[in-house]
Amino acid sequence: MITIEHSHNPDSEWNKRLIDSNLGTIYQTVERANFLKTIDVQPYFLKFIDENKKIVGQLLMGEFPRFIQENPKRKLLRKIPGIKKKEFRWVSGPVFLQPKRSSEIYVALNNFLKTKKAVVSGWTHPLSSGDPKDLEKFFQIIKWGTHLIDLSQSKDEIYNNIDKSSGRKNIERSLKRGVSVEEITEDSLVEFYDLINTMRKDAKQEESNLENLIRRWKLYQTVGFSGFLARKNQQPVGGLLFSYVCGHIMEAGVARSKTDTEEKLYSQDLIKWKIIEWGIENNMNYFNLNGFNPDPSSKKEENIRRYKEKWGGKPYFYYRILQKPNILTNKI
Repeated sequence: MITIEHSHNPDSEWNKRLIDSNLGTIYQTVERANFLKTIDVQPYFLKFIDENKKIVGQLLMGEFPRFIQENPKRKLLRKIPGIKKKEFRWVSGPVFLQPKRSSEIYVALNNFLKTKKAVVSGWTHPLSSGDPKDLEKFFQIIKWGTHLIDLSQSKDEIYNNIDKSSGRKNIERSLKRGVSVEEITEDSLVEFYDLINTMRKDAKQEESNLENLIRRWKLYQTVGFSGFLARKNQQPVGGLLFSYVCGHIMEAGVARSKTDTEEKLYSQDLIKWKIIEWGIENNMNYFNLNGFNPDPSSKKEENIRRYKEKWGGKPYFYYRILQKPNILTNKI
């Protein structure tokens, strides 16, 4: 039988076990927990212990306030008895140190979460999700997909696998139109911040916080975090941040300018290619192109899927984990 030990603080071997598993991502590191604390989110470190007192899995999740932005309707919701005001969230977990025990780990996780008065929203790892039949026993799940580019291949192999008309041509067009790409430094991080905020403002989205961005950058760099900035005539036209824990490159923030769109500079395609080159040179394992809906319900989702597919990676599937609704009360 597997039991859970939990704490708000990690033990001294947390990151080592994560890295040794080869399934670690930035979202399961101590550094991620330290960042969560700076935005008033309580981290939970869960260790799954077997009958021999051995750690067979682990999971970092955050306890988030369910209603972060205040508005009159949400204030009213808070006053309704039974409404859960907190949410447990995680990404890329649980981390199975003994994959054969995944089913038992999900049993223990479900039992633990049922004791908490909180909504649940987690994402499994695309290379280690366990059997979806086990997941469905305890949780409501939503299937999602990603494409992983194997960076053990040669640069020529990867380039030739990219769609010629919508991928390789865009990379070539971007270079011909005078776009250059450089690795982001702490100084140029401010330019990325300005770029992404302009994009969000145009889309009528909430602006990001510069202090949080810099804090995250400094914390995550110690375990694997970087980014690239694209320029034309010295002006930023696109950017992309990424983490690379355990050789697993994951996008962590995309910025694109109006100039890039209007002049069809294709800076994001060129940046992705530069990340692939960087990954090969630095002995990374794969480039995760992040999620797409395997059953697209809109033209936008279909376009996202096609964009991911054009890079020639192998599709993998993972799951969003939600608590099953309570049949008697219809509350989550």
